[in-house]
Amino acid sequence: MIPSAPSSRTCKIVAVDGPAGSGKSSVCSEVCRQLGWTYVNTGFLYRSIALIARQRNQRLDDNEALSGIINEFCEALQWDPKTQAVGFHGQNLSPQLYTDQAGKDASSIAKNPLVRELLLPLQRKLTLQSPVGAIVDGRDIGTVVFPDADLKIFMTASLEVRALRRMGQLQEGQQPDPAELEAIKTSILQRDQQDAKRGTAPLIQAPDAIVFDTSDLDIKGSIDAMIQLIKTHIKV
Repeated sequence: MIPSAPSSRTCKIVAVDGPAGSGKSSVCSEVCRQLGWTYVNTGFLYRSIALIARQRNQRLDDNEALSGIINEFCEALQWDPKTQAVGFHGQNLSPQLYTDQAGKDASSIAKNPLVRELLLPLQRKLTLQSPVGAIVDGRDIGTVVFPDADLKIFMTASLEVRALRRMGQLQEGQQPDPAELEAIKTSILQRDQQDAKRGTAPLIQAPDAIVFDTSDLDIKGSIDAMIQLIKTHIKV
């Protein structure tokens, strides 16, 4: 049974949900830097577990192996809230967490009810350590992890924009390769469907979440808009 969210806390919490490529990590991390808050990227936790499982040649559907890895991960995790660096037994996992394979593997294990239940206390612990406020992003933050969040945001963007962001072309201004772009679109759509249709904690917009569409915003515009949104709804 998944425990309910903590009823009492001292820090402000902004829950940000949304599909892959909507810009959550890049925007939320910079917003937190400017506000002096803590950023918790829950997707990195799932990616870390999947990565460790692959490194150990464990099957991603082996509950016994995954349980052992998660328990060990919770004990040996070295997490830097300022840089979001994820360390495990002295190994910096962060560079390997950005790969497409890591994303697919994370989406695969994230539909496992046991995995979600075991990682839930860690997500809450990392968030509640914040002395002032925290932005937590993922797929089920406003509906499962922190249903009592002070502000819930559903961050999204068009498929075209999300695919371009995955390629890194919006920042570099280069002409994207059409074939590669279509492949990335297909991959994103597959992940969207998998995240939305999974039986446990699917990707859905919380009824009281504010839709934040960044399709027509660059990174700076998205950051400024989110800060304004937070200041409008929370006393910062």
